[in-house]
Amino acid sequence: MSFATEVKQELLHASEQREPCCAESQLYGMLLFGREFSARGMCLRTENRALAEYACAQLREVALAAARLEPRGRKWEVSVPRAEERLRLLERFGHGENELTLRIARENFTCEGCRAAFLRGAFLSCAAVSAPERQYHLEFYVAYKNLARELCALLAECELPPKLCQRGGIWLVYYKDSTQIEDVLMFIGARLSILDLINAKIEKDVRNNVNRAVNFEMANVGRSAGAAAAQLLAIAKLRASPGLDALPDALREAALLREANPEASLQELCELAEAPVSRSGMNHRLKRLEALASGDGGKK
Repeated sequence: MSFATEVKQELLHASEQREPCCAESQLYGMLLFGREFSARGMCLRTENRALAEYACAQLREVALAAARLEPRGRKWEVSVPRAEERLRLLERFGHGENELTLRIARENFTCEGCRAAFLRGAFLSCAAVSAPERQYHLEFYVAYKNLARELCALLAECELPPKLCQRGGIWLVYYKDSTQIEDVLMFIGARLSILDLINAKIEKDVRNNVNRAVNFEMANVGRSAGAAAAQLLAIAKLRASPGLDALPDALREAALLREANPEASLQELCELAEAPVSRSGMNHRLKRLEALASGDGGKK
């Protein structure tokens, strides 16, 4: 079961205890953001059979409308087949028979919980949310630009401002920020799903931190290995000519220590030296060996 399906299953259970006005607002959200909401047709389609059965039951119980449930390929369609009942539902939810564009009739919201119930219905009907293990993304699919803008305005009024774009002829009202997605799910009643999202986010953050630490360490190891290889090459040139015995005592000791300990860090070389020397001091000696080998006289 996908994460989006799990969220919708939770919302179906969260919808069981609510005020009658909120039940109507939720049904209104489901119908308005369904496949069609007009005098010609009123239906919604979903791959989730439990959701389709729930919508069918809500039409019968809340709206007292004869609803029909039937398969459409891989989806289930819930519709209101009788024209007179479609007209009655339009009037009940504040819409006219000949409206040119769909809108959100705010007069349907009569208590503080109605807007959340409406948005829950819209989510059930036309939204999806990605599994947080993969990415943070929640979007409502809306067929009409004006309706998409009204949904954006309503979400913003609920302090949940979304983004809006068009893709493939469909308007997307969406979120990509994990905190905003948590806020939306909390507002519409998917509290258990928020815990799954938070846990996934924590796991992802821990994994990213570990990866960053490992990459940082590997980069340091790579730099250290590259530096040691250059130092060993320089020492080999100096050993061939003029010979390590021609070097000052401090440089000769640094060369011998590096030859004997090719993988040692600067700090480890300092600890092996006979006389105390700092990391910067040891690094300076090794740099002078490289400079001598390159023929610039060790001035660096």
